[in-house]
Order: sequence, then C-alpha cells, then structure tokens
Amino acid sequence: MSTILVIEDNANIRIEVSDFFRQNGYETICPQTFENVEMLADKAQAVLLDINLGNADGFHICRKIRKSSDVPVLFVTGRNSEEDELRAMALGGDDYIRKPYSLPVLLAKVKRMIERSSGNSPDELKAGDVSLNVALSRLKFGDKTLELPKNENKILYYLFLNKGRTVSKSELIEYLWDNRLYVDENILNVNLSRLRKHLADLGLTNFILTVPKGGYRINSNY
Repeated sequence: MSTILVIEDNANIRIEVSDFFRQNGYETICPQTFENVEMLADKAQAVLLDINLGNADGFHICRKIRKSSDVPVLFVTGRNSEEDELRAMALGGDDYIRKPYSLPVLLAKVKRMIERSSGNSPDELKAGDVSLNVALSRLKFGDKTLELPKNENKILYYLFLNKGRTVSKSELIEYLWDNRLYVDENILNVNLSRLRKHLADLGLTNFILTVPKGGYRINSNY
C-alpha cells in the first residue's frame, strides 16, 4: 500500500484529500506544521506539496526534499502563473496541478507518478478485447491497430483508467490541459470527434459512450 505525504496548510483541504486517498486504498501522512517536514518524505511514495504554506514555502521544502530523496513531488497550488510552474519543475517537481482541481484527476496524476517511479507503469491497459499501449500511443482491437495523436492517447488513457465510471467533461478537460478555466469546451469536442472517427476505422463505433448530463465512459462490451 502506497503512502502519500500531504503538505497543505488548509485543514479542510488536507482532510478532504486525505479521506479521498484513504478511500482509494492509500495511506496518508498529513503534518499540521512544516518545520523539518522534508524528513517525512522517506516514509512516502509520493508528496502533494502546496506552494503557499503560511509561514513556510513549498519551493523551499521541495529543494530540501531533493537533497536526500527522489520521491515524486506533485505541486498543488492556487497560483496560475507559468513562472511558478517552471520554477516547480526546475526544483525537481514531477507534476503540477492548480486549485480548484478534481480529486479523481489528482488521484490519476499520483498513480502515474508512483508507477513511473517504481518502474511498474503498465505497458498496456485493457477494456474488454481492446488494448491501449500508452507508451507507444497505439490502440489494438482484433488484428487492427491504430496510432494515436497525443491528445487522443491521453483521452483514452484517462477513460481506460476510469473504466466502469462516467468521467465528466470538466474532469477530462482538467486532466488534458491542467487548467479548465482557460480551455473552451469545443476543443475537447473536436478532439473527441476526431478520436471517434479513428475508433470507427477499427470497428469501435460506440467504444466511447456519451452519458447525458454526465460525461463519457468506456464501453467494455467489445
């Protein structure tokens, strides 16, 4: 069982995130003060790190973590400038997500970080007889294969990760482009339309189902 170190000064957010990850099979460490908090990193498989921490600074904490640990670090912040994102990556951050965020998207990012770090990232995901090779951006059904553009690969990857449940439009937009505030929904519709045309070439006409007022889900009946 993986352990997540949650470094967040807002108690409500800290509790919400901790409860969500525990419900999904993770352990959490949630310090309420941040002096020497980097020493807890060796007990975790991933770190969720806010930037603004009252009297502490997430950038400084990340720098201290990186002196002794390669644990994956996901910056979680209300800031939205590119400069902050670039600085987070330069200091050794592995990913970056802006508030407000979707908890399922946060979970997906953490799963991906842990898989990459452990070397256990699956080469293929399956839904019925359809398989997706994420690394090669390749979808296979029967004796046919399809090479996928980047965004279409990401859309299918997220839907495969969440097969069995409906993924909302806003959740999918956030996963694809990190900040749903600056992306027109039409961009998602265009990408989905192209993807569905490609899927139809494989005989997967109804592989992505639209749920009225809900979003999208994978059809595993193939």
